[in-house]
Amino acid sequence: MDEISKVSSKVEDIAPKRENFLQVDIIKATMIFLVIFDHTIPWLYKDYMGVALWERISIPVFLVILGFNAGHSFRQKGQKSLKELYSRSYFKRKFWRYIFPFLILYLLSTIIGLAINGFDLVALTQYQPRWDDTHLFIGILPFWGPGNWFLPILFASILLLPVLYKGFSGKLVWRILTLIACFIIEITIQLIFFFYVYLPSPLPSPFPTWEAYYNYLHTYMWVATSPLFMLSAIGLGMWFSKNHNILAKQNLFMWILFPLSLLYLIGYQFFDFSFPFIRGDYNLLVFPYSAFLFLIVMKVLPKKSDNLFTKAISIIGKSTYHILLTQILYFAIVFSIYGDHYCASLIGINPSNVRICFLYLLINWGYCIPLGVLWWYAEDKIRNYRKR
Repeated sequence: MDEISKVSSKVEDIAPKRENFLQVDIIKATMIFLVIFDHTIPWLYKDYMGVALWERISIPVFLVILGFNAGHSFRQKGQKSLKELYSRSYFKRKFWRYIFPFLILYLLSTIIGLAINGFDLVALTQYQPRWDDTHLFIGILPFWGPGNWFLPILFASILLLPVLYKGFSGKLVWRILTLIACFIIEITIQLIFFFYVYLPSPLPSPFPTWEAYYNYLHTYMWVATSPLFMLSAIGLGMWFSKNHNILAKQNLFMWILFPLSLLYLIGYQFFDFSFPFIRGDYNLLVFPYSAFLFLIVMKVLPKKSDNLFTKAISIIGKSTYHILLTQILYFAIVFSIYGDHYCASLIGINPSNVRICFLYLLINWGYCIPLGVLWWYAEDKIRNYRKR
């Protein structure tokens, strides 16, 4: 046993330690607060708040960080070949990071959803009349909650990230071509959707009923929940993983893309401008704006700090996936009880009173953030115990 302990200790000394960025944790913590804000405050009020420029950046920023963290992780491990990148240990880590918590969420949400709906399987999916088992396969729960659509993107990225990093790990010319390819692939997906899905049967916006919205999701889901549909954001994050200095020579192109993206967002937010063949709030025209903000924060904030406040924020940042899962279940319960999740909490719903809406926002933060952190903390302790 002593010899085994010595060998284990040597292996741990040799193994590269993951590089942590306090800036990333702070950004992620801020973004998860904005996600809950987005799912609580109705568009009736958000339309007047210029949310495209500050609140709706949460998902684009998470996508940039997804690519950034993946690039750093692969590089630190020194993995270059596809065989090394698609290793057993890689899939094992991703299973415990993403799939296992999702399975817990599926079990809890299904039990709670059935209990609320009198154990009626049909009533369980009353808000998604076209839900079927194939949706569960990609990560869409039968007992739906807002934010659920992002899970299939995370799951599919497990297969995408290694091959994407392969392109970004080569010489500069290959890295440039890979980043350009990310934009080309995304615009191609947008065009395919526009000409073969949207044009044959235009979909109303805003939607007259929740059922119309979910029917739209059923049509749009296989595109909207693909990381290829948002590949430019992930690609930018992986590009920054090589050098995230906003003043670096390799990042000078962002000083051109940023004002163009900002101009588009101003037109989109305040003048209802958009290109008909570019669908959705999250696309290659808005991602450079969020990516540039990411670079600014990475430049301005310190990489490390030991005070209690930053430690608390760092813990929230590390817990964002579990907080996302927690708020999916939380808002699913709220939706099931009140028929909506906007301007609502577990204690009530009042869409006509803006002050009550923001009171409910504080309540929702108070439920989802601590519970998500506790869930992450428990899993982290269990993982560390298993390693020992």
